[in-house]
Amino acid sequence: MTDPSDKPLGKDAVSAALVEAAIELIVNEGTHVSVRQVAAAAGVNHGLVHTYFGSKEALLAAAFDEINRRASADLDSAGFPPVDLARRRGGELGKAIARMRLDEMGDSFSSHPVTSSWRDALAATRPDLDSDEIDTMVVTASTLALGWAVFGDQLCDTVGLEGDRRAEMERHVVELYAEIGGIPDPPE
Repeated sequence: MTDPSDKPLGKDAVSAALVEAAIELIVNEGTHVSVRQVAAAAGVNHGLVHTYFGSKEALLAAAFDEINRRASADLDSAGFPPVDLARRRGGELGKAIARMRLDEMGDSFSSHPVTSSWRDALAATRPDLDSDEIDTMVVTASTLALGWAVFGDQLCDTVGLEGDRRAEMERHVVELYAEIGGIPDPPE
């Protein structure tokens, strides 16, 4: 931010700018970014990270919670995730989870509302499934979707999938994800 009028003003705006900057840096660079990097990307003084969040770890937790909140907002009325959830917002969810794991942060999400909502939706709509079957469906479909979000473009480039062939691969992954995850009525 070069124009001083673009700087966020007020606690809510500064906090939101810091969280957004943290999300972007986590997705693009990993969780080992510095407080100064996050503050610079947000266009604020680095001391405000400690003022509003107390620590870098608390800011990162807020960033992961915001990613989770966004993902949860995309659930349908029954609680199922959209088939493209892991690729939404530039793959934010998948890339953030991958960065968290690669950087050995453990689990920085304070909750997993997408997973629990999805499990509840399956239990409500598929009484023929037991809890082990539901867990298997959610975990397997999530692994496919997150892996596609993180590695799909690179793997398509590696094998030379372009244009219609690449779009067909995307449709195939979406269909598999929906089928494995028990997600009703995926888009055509």
